[in-house]
Amino acid sequence: MKRNFGLALQRAQNTFNRNVDRYARTIGLTGTQMVIIQFLSAVPKEQKVYQRDIEHEFNIRKSTATNILKLLEQKDLIAKKADAHDSRLKEIMLTTKAIGIKRDAAAYVKRSEASVERILGKKLCAEVTQALLKLDQEL
Repeated sequence: MKRNFGLALQRAQNTFNRNVDRYARTIGLTGTQMVIIQFLSAVPKEQKVYQRDIEHEFNIRKSTATNILKLLEQKDLIAKKADAHDSRLKEIMLTTKAIGIKRDAAAYVKRSEASVERILGKKLCAEVTQALLKLDQEL
């Protein structure tokens, strides 16, 4: 049976998600929580991160981001601090408890990316990434 692009993309994404979730469970998180911690750890310290940045980065709805961040806060992995200029905005920061997890999450992401590059090759991996980013912008 010939598979169309959308189905192939969905199957690949499901495989990625299952792999991320499987690893994240070993450190007591969901895959989404883990990649958000990894994202927060990759942001330069002088750059402030707000919920809207996470919504944009992961293309998720406000309610989804709120629920994920609430759980991360309950697990003492993030802290929220009111912005000095706009009290409606809450800066999101990793806690010291998240430091060990961020190393594990970053190492997992690095291994996962290396695995994809081994399978597809560096050039094709870059081309697919660019094509997916273009689809995300255009659709």
